[in-house]
Amino acid sequence: MSKRRWAWHSWTAGLLWAALVGACGCGSSPSLLAPSDRKPLDRKYVEYPAGTELAPLVESLTAPTAICFDAEGSLLIAEGGVDGNPARVFGYKKTGEFFQVWPRGRRFPFGRGYEIYGPVGGMVAGHGRVYVTHRDEEGRGVITRFDYEGNCKPLVGELPARGDHSVTDIALARDGRLFFGVGSATNSGVVGLDNIEWLRRNRPVCDEAWTDPASAALYLNGWRFDSTNPFAGLFGGSDVSVTAPFQPFGRSLETRIPRCATGMPNAAVFSINPEGGDLRVEAFGVRNPVGLGFNDVGRLFLTNQGMKLRGTRPVKDDPDVLLRMVSGQWYGWPDFSANLLPIQEARFQPPREMIVKSGYGELSFLIDHQRSNLRPPTRRQENLLAAEFPALAGAAKFDFIPSSGPLARLGEGRDVAIVALSGDRAPFDTGGLDLIAPMGYKLVAVRLGPGLGRVEEFIRNTRQGPSSKHRDRPGDAVELERPIDVKFGPDGAMYILDFGRMEMYGPRQRVTPGSGRVLKLTGIAEPTTRP
Repeated sequence: MSKRRWAWHSWTAGLLWAALVGACGCGSSPSLLAPSDRKPLDRKYVEYPAGTELAPLVESLTAPTAICFDAEGSLLIAEGGVDGNPARVFGYKKTGEFFQVWPRGRRFPFGRGYEIYGPVGGMVAGHGRVYVTHRDEEGRGVITRFDYEGNCKPLVGELPARGDHSVTDIALARDGRLFFGVGSATNSGVVGLDNIEWLRRNRPVCDEAWTDPASAALYLNGWRFDSTNPFAGLFGGSDVSVTAPFQPFGRSLETRIPRCATGMPNAAVFSINPEGGDLRVEAFGVRNPVGLGFNDVGRLFLTNQGMKLRGTRPVKDDPDVLLRMVSGQWYGWPDFSANLLPIQEARFQPPREMIVKSGYGELSFLIDHQRSNLRPPTRRQENLLAAEFPALAGAAKFDFIPSSGPLARLGEGRDVAIVALSGDRAPFDTGGLDLIAPMGYKLVAVRLGPGLGRVEEFIRNTRQGPSSKHRDRPGDAVELERPIDVKFGPDGAMYILDFGRMEMYGPRQRVTPGSGRVLKLTGIAEPTTRP
């Protein structure tokens, strides 16, 4: 065999081997730390409650997005499939034994087995199964049920998830129904250049309208927004594109938007039978319901991220919030802020130079509320709004402090939610403007009560921002990067999922493989004396 033929065969074999390795999901391998390696984080760098210890438990995760526990007490972890990395679902039994939920067995590049695509929005275990929210190959949203033998069943598909936000968290109600969220396609109701990442692939995508059952359509006030047309040319139209709310990019003719024929709007919360079927729209007008969870008495709460200072209709200082779920409620998006105030208020108006390019000088209501039979959420604000967080804080998933167990004292006998604030996505979400200081990158405690709850810092870095920004820290110092999920385990300890390092390059997220981890907060036994 000639040297040239040998080199070609070697190159081909190497390429095939690389494809097989990639298809088998090999990459950074998660690592459950031995007890001797679980060293508590130095309080010089991370503050956490007195009488507790915070230590790493699992390391080398790539863009993890969700954790949960099953009935056997196993810790389940979902790697989210972000930035081209594969999505995976696996776990650790109480004995420390590793097991895979998906994918199972060897995967080859030319096979066409069942696939899930990121981002994985949420995961919950129940009924002896694991339920995962994700996208399909075309970018549509799916809820899939997995068992521990490698079998899977899609419960619902074709969800409108091809825009900015996908299917979000999922929670199991006492009656067995599954509740999940679907985020909006756009920032504030109008497709613009900030959506270019998906707009090039999915030109027809826009927000899908929903209304009160008494109204068959959403009636608009007639606003139309100008933007540069990235598709201009011989067949792409003029240099300026005019787009109206709830319509694809470049369309502006309609002022009456029928309810989506599929019965599946976005910016909404749904419920479904755990066997599939009986899909219901529980609430709508919720921009991005990232986290869902039930408290001890079975009431559903959800986090919602406010509108950002970007796109054709930028919004300033819209906070992130924790909401109480009320079935059938319109939560106001895109005409009301996340904290349920009219978007016309001065506090939400962007710099004039950012909005005047769209053809208008200020934010106004897009929807004719009376004609659309939509009651403003301000009338029920005290019942709906549970807590407020700073704008851009990245309110993510949460859990409630249990009423018994080693950490119950932290709740002081009240209904207290621990919420992960994953951090800002500047400069993309700030329209290129600099932040005064980093936002989020911590966990907060929300002490619930009538009306607005009290928000207190719970775990935070002593220096602002994520760990990766602190270049001068010693090599053995460990700080929070982007906490994204929190769950209390069967042992009463609190488990924190840290997404890991992520940077924004325009609208794209770039993650650092292997930088995610799970941390565990445990109570320290108080010393005792004996006579």
